[in-house]
Amino acid sequence: MRLLALALVLFLVPAMAAGAYEIGDPVADIVLTDLSGDPVALSDHHGQVIVLNFFTTWCPGCDEEAEVLEQDIWQVYQEDGVMVIAINIQEPVGLVSGWAQAQGVTYPIWMSPDWDVLEPFTSSPALPYNAVIDGEMSLRYAQIGFDRDEIIGMVEEILAGSTPVERTTWSAVKDLLSR
Repeated sequence: MRLLALALVLFLVPAMAAGAYEIGDPVADIVLTDLSGDPVALSDHHGQVIVLNFFTTWCPGCDEEAEVLEQDIWQVYQEDGVMVIAINIQEPVGLVSGWAQAQGVTYPIWMSPDWDVLEPFTSSPALPYNAVIDGEMSLRYAQIGFDRDEIIGMVEEILAGSTPVERTTWSAVKDLLSR
């Protein structure tokens, strides 16, 4: 019986987690276009802390979330090397531009023609979805929904250079010892 249970766990767990980054994983480059149609890439922001927000204009709560991203994160932390990037999924540029202007959004908005851009982050696509990526392009936070305090806490933790014990790697330990 235990062997059958183990076999089920080994079979189901990888299937449930397929395609989703884990905390600490390197994030692959994302190349899209901005609201002006110019190409943009996540790799252009290597070295910065990136707050990545996936949204649509019809998403419940995305208006309030946009205000918090703008006022409490972008305006407060951009001079510390924090980049807020919102990725709109599958909506027309004109609609998104009008929405951004109405919301007072000044952080960059990138356009994704489909939901594929969200696939590596979560096996359960739901919006809003937020991730925080450190300067080495490693995923440090990922969550369906929006938790202002958790996102700001992670941004401050990365800026302070701390590595929580549950996320510690050998290279992080060596880095701390070399200080």
